[in-house]
Amino acid sequence: MSPADVPRHRSARLAATVALVAAAGASAPPVASRHVPLPAAVRVTAATGKAPTGECRPGAPSDFDGDGTPDLAAGAPYATVRGRFRAGAVGVRRAAGVTWLSREGAARAGDGFGASLAAGDFDRDGCADLAVGLPDAVPGRRATGAEGGGAVQIFAGSPDGLRPGPLLTVRSLHRRSGTDRFGASLAAADLDRDRDDELVVGAPGLAGGGGVAVFGLRGRGLRPGPLLTQRTSWIGQRASETDGFGTVLAAGDFDGDRRAEIAAGAPGDGSRGAGTVTVLDPLERSARYVVQDGSGVAGTAERADGFGSALAAADFDGDGRDDLAVGSPGENREETAAYAEGAVQVLAGPSMRQLGPTFTGRSRGGPFDHFGDALAAADLTGDGVPDLAVGAPGRSAVRILRGARGTGPTGRGALTIGSPFGPSARFGDTLSVTGRGRRATLVIGAPGAYAFGGAVTVLPALASRPASLPFPARGLTGFAFP
Repeated sequence: MSPADVPRHRSARLAATVALVAAAGASAPPVASRHVPLPAAVRVTAATGKAPTGECRPGAPSDFDGDGTPDLAAGAPYATVRGRFRAGAVGVRRAAGVTWLSREGAARAGDGFGASLAAGDFDRDGCADLAVGLPDAVPGRRATGAEGGGAVQIFAGSPDGLRPGPLLTVRSLHRRSGTDRFGASLAAADLDRDRDDELVVGAPGLAGGGGVAVFGLRGRGLRPGPLLTQRTSWIGQRASETDGFGTVLAAGDFDGDRRAEIAAGAPGDGSRGAGTVTVLDPLERSARYVVQDGSGVAGTAERADGFGSALAAADFDGDGRDDLAVGSPGENREETAAYAEGAVQVLAGPSMRQLGPTFTGRSRGGPFDHFGDALAAADLTGDGVPDLAVGAPGRSAVRILRGARGTGPTGRGALTIGSPFGPSARFGDTLSVTGRGRRATLVIGAPGAYAFGGAVTVLPALASRPASLPFPARGLTGFAFP
């Protein structure tokens, strides 16, 4: 399987695993079967046109029906819909069980619906809404080998569940569609302190090196806002076509002003293509550029490090301002990026100077780990301090770095969670968190499980083993979470 066979913003991860399996003399796991379609009854228009009953009660960020209990969405971008391979679907687990969303009649082969997800309350009604990325969708006829223009499908939360909403594209920003991969990454956060969330959309294929679009700024709903690129006047960076600005997104209050800023990863940026991160504040029109060998950040920028390939924000040092964990899964590579140990660094907000040591998979890992390929932050130990979960999908493992007030995450007492699906499952390829505070639960994706049908597990407590959730293996199930 080649990199072109998977959603592009994370294709290198899956291609690397296949290369490692082949190098070990084993047969590469096949891509999810074309003969595992979604049930025909599942459709994007499953919600009725009737007005929703009841009221939403503000709860967890992913509480789509407002019942006070977190729900979970999992992307399966290789799912077959009505015979259309790789059209994609999203499973949504609520108290009543798992239901599936797709574009049904509008689904097209290769769309990759569900390759990225974000949950937030965009309309301030108390129910979380869901944004679903289709980065490989094309507006017209699909040319062989061409990148997608991309789109984002919105689903509005309600007491009756998710209901289809608008479809966003670069045309929403009054631009012509190209090979933008609009929707390859998504984030939701309140950027303007108006008590509803804005939607941030990455378009890493946008001509000129990529871009980041903001919807809903200074207004209720998802009104189109600014499109930010490296050449935006107040960002003022050099750009090249392969930078991938906006490949990865995160949001956090890095300066302590009680509203979030955007962190945008550009894993191909920099003088050696080693990767960079830019912290953006579209209201103040300010940008902070971070590179691995810059001031206050340890290490040397090397080709294919992938600095900025994964991001997670949390107040790791307890100073009232969020910090940013940055993954470099290509760090300490051998001949190619497929053979890399990986590394993670935590940068303190707002200075973005390194907080604590550089963490690697070197002590227990190996040259195929890709440590730092995925990140998630939450208080997983119940001590009131955020911990950092790090995916090492090349090893099919997740490492939990315990939080320490004042110093940030530490390797002391770190816990490694192994794959229940075997070494080729890409366990830890995606990470997320449901719930808040001491009720936080770590969600772990294994899109390579079951011959790349995919699986989803949860880790409700560090002392427990991961438990599988009833998400069917539809085709890279668990590839994305909000």
